[in-house]
Amino acid sequence: MKFIQRFVTWLGPARAQVFFVLLAVTGLISLILNAVRGKDTSWIPAVQSGAFVVFLIGAALIVITRMDRQDRRRGVVIIVPAVFALAAALFLPSFWLLFVPFAIGWVFIAFIASQGRVRQEYQTAIKHLRKDEYDQAIDVMSDLIKAEPEDANHRRFRAELYRLSGKVFRARSDYEKLIELEPTSGIGYNGLAEVYLQDGEYEQALGYAQKAFEIEADQWVAPYNLGMIEDRLRHTADSITHLQQALKVGIPDSRHRLLAHLWLARAYVRDGDAANADAELAAMKRERTGLGEWKTVFESKQAAVLRDVLLDDVTLAEKLIEGEESLTILRST
Repeated sequence: MKFIQRFVTWLGPARAQVFFVLLAVTGLISLILNAVRGKDTSWIPAVQSGAFVVFLIGAALIVITRMDRQDRRRGVVIIVPAVFALAAALFLPSFWLLFVPFAIGWVFIAFIASQGRVRQEYQTAIKHLRKDEYDQAIDVMSDLIKAEPEDANHRRFRAELYRLSGKVFRARSDYEKLIELEPTSGIGYNGLAEVYLQDGEYEQALGYAQKAFEIEADQWVAPYNLGMIEDRLRHTADSITHLQQALKVGIPDSRHRLLAHLWLARAYVRDGDAANADAELAAMKRERTGLGEWKTVFESKQAAVLRDVLLDDVTLAEKLIEGEESLTILRST
């Protein structure tokens, strides 16, 4: 049950609705056909198989389009052949012992193969990171970038390492290169927005966050970051619009939902909307789990950047949840 809930949250409301409508329609067609009576019903299994294939293809498209852009090619390689193998098993039942194991085996083998040696390189970098050996981790990724200069994932990870090590200018350079490699992806723009936010350069951060939102409005990160920056700039109406969008799309974890509700409450207080501010406070209290998540995150040495940017907000959220402060304090924050 928890897996289903997590899957639905990951899909987001719009995709989850399409997924379940697709499941309901194809399932209903199959049930209706089971009730058909007549002299010739030999065509029914083929139509039922066709309905199931439609569901498989639709579900695959929903999942693949939900993936981050840099992961979609990998998703296609893993999922599409397996879907075709399952479809073949339905229409050629005498060969199901061939096609079904192939589908299962392909998913497993393709997933492992897609990790490849890159996975080992990343593991090595992460081991250095856990020991606070930032320069060594960066060197590992730099060697990987020399070998595979067109892989955007390598640039993205090295940019994060630069940020953690305090080398913000180099992080910006990697995010800018990431934009060159994937101009239709919001990842590079989101990264630059976060870097400028980290430096307190909110106007610069706003421009990049807006660009990321233009590209990836259907994912939660872009409107979340944009709403956070607009909160800092006191752009109240825009902040409300974009934070509501992030929640509508589906923020997958409690700690980020916690802060989204905090910023919305602050926006409504600034706007003089007491009813909606109270509603956001109530929603924030339901995300108490998120407080524990943030405390765990902040304990890590690698969380220095996050602490600088978000600790005050998390502390304020805790005081509001525990009743140590009232919503009026948000006017002055």
